[in-house]
Amino acid sequence: MQIDTTDWFPQAQYSPARDGWYEVQLASGDTAFARFAEGNWTEQPVLVFTHWRGLSKDPGISPDTEHMDAESAAAQGVRAAWNAFFPG
Repeated sequence: MQIDTTDWFPQAQYSPARDGWYEVQLASGDTAFARFAEGNWTEQPVLVFTHWRGLSKDPGISPDTEHMDAESAAAQGVRAAWNAFFPG
């Protein structure tokens, strides 16, 4: 599935205009997915990321929810494994 993403935005300067899932660029250079809701990033503990981008240039077209659920589950699994081996 091809996702027509927005450009990257610096996290320190901009917050998303609407709630939803976003791709984030971690400080390590890897990417992950994080959810923005009610003015805050919902990943706890907060992912350390420098940039974010929307998953659709057209706000009227939402990305495939099933695809996002799978990506989110995979990201959470990787994060849990990372935390198990590198706590703190």
